[in-house]
Order: sequence, then structure tokens, then C-alpha cells
Amino acid sequence: MSRFFSLALLILLLQFNVDTAFAHSQDNEYHFTVKSGDSLSKYFTKLGLSKRLLANLLSASKKNQQLNQLKIGEKITIRLHTNRRFNSLSYQSKNKRDLNIALIGTRFVHAPKQSQKTETPLVTTPVVINSSFGYDAQKAGLSLNTINTVVEALSWQLNFDSDLYKNDKFLIVSDGSKQPVGIIYKGDNKHIEAFAHKDARGQTLYYNRYGYSLNSSFLKAPLKYNRISSTFQLKRYHPILKTYRPHRAIDYAAAHGTPVRSTADGIVKLQGWKGALGKAVIINHGAHYTTVYAHLSKYARNLRQGKPVKKGQVIGYVGSTGRSTGAHLHYELRYKGKRQNPLTHKTPEQQKVSRDELWEFRSKVNNILTGL
Repeated sequence: MSRFFSLALLILLLQFNVDTAFAHSQDNEYHFTVKSGDSLSKYFTKLGLSKRLLANLLSASKKNQQLNQLKIGEKITIRLHTNRRFNSLSYQSKNKRDLNIALIGTRFVHAPKQSQKTETPLVTTPVVINSSFGYDAQKAGLSLNTINTVVEALSWQLNFDSDLYKNDKFLIVSDGSKQPVGIIYKGDNKHIEAFAHKDARGQTLYYNRYGYSLNSSFLKAPLKYNRISSTFQLKRYHPILKTYRPHRAIDYAAAHGTPVRSTADGIVKLQGWKGALGKAVIINHGAHYTTVYAHLSKYARNLRQGKPVKKGQVIGYVGSTGRSTGAHLHYELRYKGKRQNPLTHKTPEQQKVSRDELWEFRSKVNNILTGL
């Protein structure tokens, strides 16, 4: 029995020595004062953080490399999330600038100096769906400009015609400026967040809480093809009609049954027969872009009209249905209803908040979310 108590006492003493190597100011926040032989690697190991994480932190910025040469008496604070994953680090230096580093998503960012300006009060307008978003939003007091902004911001991920159900809820957050600073949609099957951010060029877009814009980028082509059999042109001799007509699309020659993929995230507008185009799929990408995939042999099994698709998702298979002389894909790109040349038109790319602006953006997002 005495051996058992001696062993238990030894374990407690060892645990005490480890725990007192750093002090807690609050849960999951650990303070270190650098002593002889200490290193950031040593502190990471004590907290169960990986060497790869440390290497990524040090290589994220030249400023971070000063953490390789800690001096006695300097102070390090490391904060962890409740699941023990890395949150942020603060470094108080004797001779160099202090550092405040946070991990946001997969990016390490530096905190800006604290600003003394006061935050603008936020006003949240709830919109509960009873009839339609447009009608219910006007009833809640939102302007047409704000309504259009919300629809455009969320339309990459939400079909306002088919996805909304009674009692779904929108929270429109404003700071008094023309555009909402935050848009939250809460439905039974979807939860979408969008936060406004003006970049260094003065362009305002909506991003998710991690700093990525809600729109998708586009694939260069919707399939693996053998060759382009017909280009985008205003005057082409039609092999069946025997006359010259505009061909505002790209024809990709490919083997029968070749998988055809959606070129961007979107919502299926049409899955069905489309006259001379035969079996076709039409997809809306946000408020302004539409793609058309025609002469298909068959549709993907899980494809449904009105439902979302992801960039690169198989939507059908190459065929020769409709007015066609052989197996190929007829592909159209439309911007605001007008057909564009898919090979030359500059499609939107997914944006992300710059590293220098990410901390401030995340602070605004947290302020919006805590106020709901």
C-alpha cells in the first residue's frame, strides 16, 4: 500500500512541475517567460502542438522568423481552442517589434495595432419567410437595393425560387452604410453566412467567415475532349441546315459517354429536352452567369433540377441527341443572358481577403456574430 501512495505522490509532483512551467491567466491561455535553454519548439511540445505546425508558422512570414532566436526574459503567450488546437500567439520582444499571430483557417496572420476608434452600432433586421424573400423583405422594411444585394450575394449557394421554405430566416445586419455588412440565412437544410469587405482597390465583395468569397471559379473546359470541332463564331456553315448561322458556343468532340462536368458551383435550372440541343442541362452560377451543356446521351444519376451542383461534378455524358451529326458536347457560357466566348471571356475567380486585412476582417465578423 505504501508503494502505491509513494507512486501516486511521485506522479502528482511530476505533474506539478510540468504545470508550473507556465502560468494560466485563463483557460487555454499559456504564458511563458523565456529561460536559458528555452525555445518555441519546447513550448509547442509541452502543449502537444506539432513540429509541422511550428514550421508553417515560422515560414509564414519573415517577421515570424525572429521567434527562432528568443532571448532570456522575453514573454510568449500561446492560446489554444477548447479542442486543444492552436489559436494564436503573442510575443513580447526586448529589442524587436512585438508579434501577435493568429491561425485563421489555414493561414497565419498578424494582428494590426489596436485602433482607438469606436465601433459603429449594428442594426439587425430579421426576415422570416412566409411568402417569398422579396415580399417578406419589403414587409420587414428593407429597400429594393438591399434586397437585390442579398439575392446577388447568396445566389451562388441559394436558389431563391426553390430552396426557401416557410419560417426560414434571414438576418440582415447593417451599420448604416448602403450595403449590409452581414447576411445570415438559416434554413432547415442550409446555413449560409456572408460578410462585406472592401479590399485595397475599393471593391466590396461578400465573403464567408474564413475570408473566401462565396462565388466559385470556373474550369477551363467541362470535359476531357479530343478536339474542338467548332469554335465560337458569328457566321458558321451549319452541316445539317446547309446555311450560315451564328454559333455562339464551343463544340467539344469527344467519345460517346465521356463524363461532362459542371464548370463551376451552381444551381440546376433545367434538366431535360431542349429542342435542337437535345438532352441538355442548364446551370445558373450566381446572379449573372449561366452555362449550357447540350446533345447529352444521358444525365448523371444524382442530378436534380433546382438542386445545387459543385464545380467539377459530373452532370451528364457526351452524346448526339437533338440536331447533331456526331458525338460532341455543345457548351455555352452566358453572362447576364448574353452568350460569351468560353475560350476568351474572363470568368470570375474566387477571391480571398488578403493576409494583411484578414485579422481586421475576422474581428468585424466576430463582432457581427456576437451581436446576433
